[in-house]
Amino acid sequence: MRYPMITKSECRSLAKQMNNGISPEIQPFVNWLGVGDALDLDRIEEAAKKVGQVWNEYRVIDRNDKDLLEGRVAPILYNVLQEVCVEVLDDPGFWRYLSLAHFWDFIAWREDKAFAKGNYLKYVDGEKSTECVLTRMYLRVQALGGNEYESMAAEVEKATDLWRSHIIRVRTGTAPPLTRAFVKWQRDNRLNTPDLREFAKRLNRTWTNVLLNIYDDEEAERLIAELWPN
Repeated sequence: MRYPMITKSECRSLAKQMNNGISPEIQPFVNWLGVGDALDLDRIEEAAKKVGQVWNEYRVIDRNDKDLLEGRVAPILYNVLQEVCVEVLDDPGFWRYLSLAHFWDFIAWREDKAFAKGNYLKYVDGEKSTECVLTRMYLRVQALGGNEYESMAAEVEKATDLWRSHIIRVRTGTAPPLTRAFVKWQRDNRLNTPDLREFAKRLNRTWTNVLLNIYDDEEAERLIAELWPN
C-alpha cells in the first residue's frame, strides 16, 4: 500500500504555523511511501467531514465534555482505517499527515489549553500513540475489541483519566474483555478520581501474577467486581 506521510521536522514547522493562525499548503510537504495501490484519501476526507459534523452538532448543544466527544467520533476514525495495513499504522508520519491535513481543527479544539501554551506537537505527532489525539482515538476502539463494541467508547462521562491513564497507557488496553468490564463498572458504579486511581493501581498489580489478556468477558467482569471498592 502506498500512503502519505510527513516527516517530524516538517510537522514541527507546519504545526507551528498552523497554531499561529497561518494556513500553509500541506501537500508540498507530503511524501508517499510503500508500494501498490494508494490509500483512498477520499474515504479519509469523508471521515474527517463526519467528525466535523458530529463536532459541530455537539457544540451547538453546548456540551463541555471533550473526552466524551472524542469517544463519540473515535469509531469514525477507526472504521475508515480498518483496512489500512499495520506497517502504515505503525508509521508516526502517517498520523502526522492525518492530523495536519484532515483533523487539525478538531485536534486544536480538543487540546485548546495545551495549544494556547504552544504545547501542540505531541498531540499531532504519532510517535507518542497515547498522547497523539488520533492514535489514542484509534486505540480506544481497539482496546474495546473493535466495531462490535464501539458505542462503549462514549459511555462514560468525564473519562479522560479513565481512558488515557488507566486503559490506553497500560496493559489493560491490550485486553478487550478487561477494558469492557472496566468501562461498564465505571459507567454504572462511578468512582471519583482518587478512588479510580487506587483501583487502577490494584488492577495493574494483578497483571504481575495473572495473564489477564486471556480472560473472557465473564472472567473479566468477575475480576473487576472483586477488585472494585465497596
